Amino acid sequence: MRAGFGSDSFSRYLLRRDHWQHLRQQYEAQGEKLVLYSCRHGYAHRAHVICDLPPKVVAAAMGHSVQTHLAAYSRWCGDDVVDDAFAKAGQRLGQGIRAQSSAA
Repeated sequence: MRAGFGSDSFSRYLLRRDHWQHLRQQYEAQGEKLVLYSCRHGYAHRAHVICDLPPKVVAAAMGHSVQTHLAAYSRWCGDDVVDDAFAKAGQRLGQGIRAQSSAA
């Protein structure tokens, strides 16, 4: 493999796999597109939604600026994601208040 061309090689590898082709067909049936870059999108989404990592941390881990990160990935931040984030923040706040009350 030539230096700097790893994604091309990996993309060719995936295109030759039956499972990848099956996944691509499933996505296309849903009106979506599955490409190698989808792995980065999935990483960013899970880092925020599952791990609750802030954009600055995820952007640094992915090797780009916060501005680039928000421009590329904010489109997946729908009302459901916002509502869930505030619900989790409310739970953390409630736990913090209870912890302070019991310590006093």
